[in-house]
Amino acid sequence: MAIKHVSSGHQHMLVDSQYEGALSFDSFEADFWRQRNAITGQAKGRGTTLFLQVDGQDWVLRHYRRGGLPGKILSDQYLYSGVEKTRPFCEFRLLSAMREMGLNVPEPVAARAVQSGLVYRGDLITAMIPGSDDLHAMLCRAPISPALWHDIGVAVAKMHRAGVYHHDLNVRNVMVDSSDTVWIIDFDRCEFRDGDSWKSQNIARFLRSLEKEKNKNKQFHWQKTDWDAFIDGLMSA
Repeated sequence: MAIKHVSSGHQHMLVDSQYEGALSFDSFEADFWRQRNAITGQAKGRGTTLFLQVDGQDWVLRHYRRGGLPGKILSDQYLYSGVEKTRPFCEFRLLSAMREMGLNVPEPVAARAVQSGLVYRGDLITAMIPGSDDLHAMLCRAPISPALWHDIGVAVAKMHRAGVYHHDLNVRNVMVDSSDTVWIIDFDRCEFRDGDSWKSQNIARFLRSLEKEKNKNKQFHWQKTDWDAFIDGLMSA
């Protein structure tokens, strides 16, 4: 991927060069797409994530927001210590590197950081994974096969073997497409790391997310034998 860095005043953008002519700094504003009737849906999390259709392509626009108590105070502001250290730039470059390694992660389209004194705000546009659903939604409907649990374990093992630490590996950040290919998403605050100790922390976090959903919803289709299949995949890759 050829990446272009564009700056104008206090605004900075990374963009896949194939989309450079189609995107501007305004492309990270919801109103820009609303005026073009390009918004096809949205998802609520810490903030609002918009789903877009642009020239026949499906994209996801996410505005970076804080969670928990810091989010109530600072909302979407982060300490600025250089544009390359901003969350959107780091996530864009990590996704680009992971795709070069052949990992199933979203294609980064563009990232923006807007500096204002000592803080900045940020946004990221990625390509939507066609025909995909998150693991949480799938398990709320029905059980999945041991083979698919095995493949999820393989996907996590490949990510770890590449040295990628995932800050929030949970049941909502695993996607499965229509051909049962497993994808991992949401690489905010993720990074390449040496060593192995953090890998078990990732796995423990994923397990906690499954247990949490099971405790909240007895119809959540997950059981211990599913975890065994996941571990088999994790160890076999």
